[in-house]
Amino acid sequence: MSTKHESGPVTLIAVLEAPTENTEEFIGGWRSHLGTLRAAPGFRGARLHRALRAEHRFQLVALADWASAADLAAAAAGEQRGPGAETYAKTVHRGVYRVIGEVVSGQQPDGAGVTMINAFELPDERVEEFLGAWRPRAQRASESPGFVGLRMHQAVGDASLPLVNVARYASVEAWKALQADSEFQARKAVNPPYATANPGLFEVVAEVS
Repeated sequence: MSTKHESGPVTLIAVLEAPTENTEEFIGGWRSHLGTLRAAPGFRGARLHRALRAEHRFQLVALADWASAADLAAAAAGEQRGPGAETYAKTVHRGVYRVIGEVVSGQQPDGAGVTMINAFELPDERVEEFLGAWRPRAQRASESPGFVGLRMHQAVGDASLPLVNVARYASVEAWKALQADSEFQARKAVNPPYATANPGLFEVVAEVS
């Protein structure tokens, strides 16, 4: 697993917490917004995810990759701002992140596949300790059939969700098979009590690269 701590690319992540209103309207506005983002200096791609389960705590998760924090700041200060998430959800968790861990399997799904997003709540001062417990389960997940890849994001500065893991699988069935793996469950059981996980399966409803 590669780990990156140096300055460079950043990812803006916005997590809309349920209940959300006018979800289809937000998705439509976000799709239109992608056309503007294409021309923004330093923009590298964006994806909007919608939870497969209506009862999941987090219903929409948007990620936008930028070459640098300066490029992101310039876009935010200009006319590249997207639809206001606060209009559609009472609680929006937003932060700037860096990818601190990445695994790519080389496998590709036949279709769209499925994305597992796990946003972690924990004290900032215990992030490194938590990552020590998380890495063994991530390693096991990366060895499972149907695993496509993952990125662990760590917030730059204060954020209500200091860590956000985004993992792709070839299918829902591949993800379910991993959950049935005894070794994965054993490693998953080593979950520090100070951290709250919020895993969920998502579909990509808008994307540009």
